[in-house]
Amino acid sequence: MAPAVMAQPQAPESTNAFQLRAGAGVEHDSNVLRQPNAVSDTVANASLGLKFDRRYSLQRFRADVEVATYRYQDQDQLNYSTLNYNAAWDWSFTPKLHGTVSADRKQYRDTTTDTLTGVNLVGRRTERTELAEGVYELGAAWRALAGVSHTSAKSTQPNSYDGSPTVRSTYLGAGYELASGTSITGRFRHGNGEYTDPVAAPNGGFHENEADVLLKWPVTAKTMVEARLGHLDRTHPGAPQRDFSGLVGYANVNWQITGKTSVLAQAAHDLAATALVTGGHVESNRFFVQPTWKPTVQTAVNLRYEYIRRTWEDIPVGSPDVGRSERIQNALIGFDWTPRPKIAVSASIRNERLRSNLVFGGYRATIYGIAGKLYF
Repeated sequence: MAPAVMAQPQAPESTNAFQLRAGAGVEHDSNVLRQPNAVSDTVANASLGLKFDRRYSLQRFRADVEVATYRYQDQDQLNYSTLNYNAAWDWSFTPKLHGTVSADRKQYRDTTTDTLTGVNLVGRRTERTELAEGVYELGAAWRALAGVSHTSAKSTQPNSYDGSPTVRSTYLGAGYELASGTSITGRFRHGNGEYTDPVAAPNGGFHENEADVLLKWPVTAKTMVEARLGHLDRTHPGAPQRDFSGLVGYANVNWQITGKTSVLAQAAHDLAATALVTGGHVESNRFFVQPTWKPTVQTAVNLRYEYIRRTWEDIPVGSPDVGRSERIQNALIGFDWTPRPKIAVSASIRNERLRSNLVFGGYRATIYGIAGKLYF
């Protein structure tokens, strides 16, 4: 399930290398259990974050770390805490030899549908990426790149739709960049991984090969297009019924319509494993559009609509996921206000809806929230 969009005030501009922030908020959720029979509750949240960004000669160090806790008024078994961070060293040995070493972690509340009972279970999902990449500029336009990465996804609820994979990869690539800023890059990645979900883990590990092409195209000074098209092939030596392959990719458009209005949109197609030993895979199609209007320097109005469709493919007869499909719709309207340079306030209303062909898999929820942050 896509992560819930919490009310998050936007950070003010700062020239300080260090920026400390503290936040608090409250939400009323009409369906905290994400089940057909709705149970409402009120959840309070508090957070503490630190942001750092500084350049030393050719080196740049940046990090954003935040801890947060969420406490429910009635359903206290749902209480949870998160640690999220994004840290990177943008290194450069010479102007032509440079790269990035980075680590990223995202934790959020997640909903998993138990395929055996068809009941939705609320848990916490953790996604991590560690990356080391180097780029060498061969000339005015050509680039050569190489890197290693480690990615993992883990849910506190078993039967996660992707089997909670962890993958260690190496990749090579080459790119061409025009003076206008347009670039095209081709890459080939080989990865070795395994599933950590207790249901999927007994099947052993897997190998995957992926070839892709990335495009960055500044159409105008106000419009940027980024796209990726690739082919993913995952094989399971100990469980060939779980093999799958196909096209993956996305296309992003960021359009600064006027000085006060902008639109961000994306369409994406992904493939993932299932947690079932019987095999098959999940195909996901995702679309979102997010317009923003800033009527004044201190205020902003945000709209967001997201649509996700998942289908379970190549599922053998007799499996509980045969013919399974689901559609997820999220809609949000938010208002941000910065009354002072170090104070940010936000309010939001969002609606979540899941339609599933599993008997008890669908739900609807409406969430009203308000939050504030102080920056030091």
